Amino acid sequence: MLRPFLLFVYIAKIFVFIQKIEGTTEYDTYFHVFSKQNINKPITILWADTTKWLKERSLQNCSIKLIAHGYAERWNMDWRWDWVNEMKNEIINNKMNENLCVIAIDWEQGAREINFITAVSNADIAGQHLAEFIQNNLIDPKRLHCIGFSLGAHLCAFASNNYYTISNKKLRFARISGLDPSGPLLRKASIDKRLSSDDADFVDCIHTSTTFGLQEKSGHMDFFPDGGKSSAQGCEKFIKIEDNDETENRFRIKRFLYSRNRKENDTSEDMPKKSILGKIRDRLGALTPLKKVFLNIHAYIGCNHLRSPHYFISSINQCNFRAKLCSSWTDYLSKKCKDPVDNDLTYPRMGFYADKSNPIYKVGNGDYYLKTTPDKPYCALSLSSRSEKESKKQTSLKSKLKKKLSKVLPKKIG
Repeated sequence: MLRPFLLFVYIAKIFVFIQKIEGTTEYDTYFHVFSKQNINKPITILWADTTKWLKERSLQNCSIKLIAHGYAERWNMDWRWDWVNEMKNEIINNKMNENLCVIAIDWEQGAREINFITAVSNADIAGQHLAEFIQNNLIDPKRLHCIGFSLGAHLCAFASNNYYTISNKKLRFARISGLDPSGPLLRKASIDKRLSSDDADFVDCIHTSTTFGLQEKSGHMDFFPDGGKSSAQGCEKFIKIEDNDETENRFRIKRFLYSRNRKENDTSEDMPKKSILGKIRDRLGALTPLKKVFLNIHAYIGCNHLRSPHYFISSINQCNFRAKLCSSWTDYLSKKCKDPVDNDLTYPRMGFYADKSNPIYKVGNGDYYLKTTPDKPYCALSLSSRSEKESKKQTSLKSKLKKKLSKVLPKKIG
């Protein structure tokens, strides 16, 4: 066990050395835009572009869901779990048939820094890029819901605050969803340096890991599935992941690294350039044996942390994650929670529909707890069963109302 660990330490040292040789780089941020009209082929826009967005008429009236990946990730994880792509598909194909657009925020160049402190600074820069993009393209911030995983959650906060500054302290984003907001170096940070309830009109968070995530209260509604302290159902066992050839056939952005026809003097802004470190990392990741090793280690060590995007994805079209307002996980298990609202239709809901919860819950008045299941989609109650329950309740109410009216109203004569 010691030898593989030492091997990874040496590889990390090599990466740090290469990074020092490369020096400081100014990173760009790209936005990959999807809608029902182009669900599989995005429109890629550089953050400084001021014309491309405005030319697309189909994007002018949709509600916008921004997705921000985390530290050491890329927006299209072609050799690991492609959660951004999965979430994008679920959002666009939502059962509510809402007109939604998805923007995948591509800040890979800044997110894959070995030095985490530098990566946090890069998240702030990407947030500035996003704020300027919104301002320059006349996008109403009240159309925006930013969904960020890990360090991406703080990126959403940085973007909203940057927009607040450049709009003369008038507007912030409508909503931010923090999926296990990154904890390292940010646990004791002031609220202006991390995600908090001040960063949008409504902020909801899912906390799943004590190792990589932030346990501090970070939103108007903070959800702690299975207690939230690295205790997700199913993560206690080692997850064995087989290499899947289908991932190789998924849509990928054509990066410079894989383009045979690229000219040396090509300065196109459509695609990001690769650093030396990025090229080495991609070449290593392309090797099937190493790919399996990385997948297994990634899944085992970060299982609880990675579960938060899974929960959010399942909540869009599959799961009804009903939570309870409670003082602690112990009280939840002991059934000592005192819920101020006894209404099945407006209970606290973890995930995509958290903003549909009763307003009394959305004022930051406590923490929310719930149980999950070990396997996908991780819920005991599906959205379909919820809708059936609602329809039965409405039918029951109608029948009761008819009985009352029949007693009051006069009977027909003849």
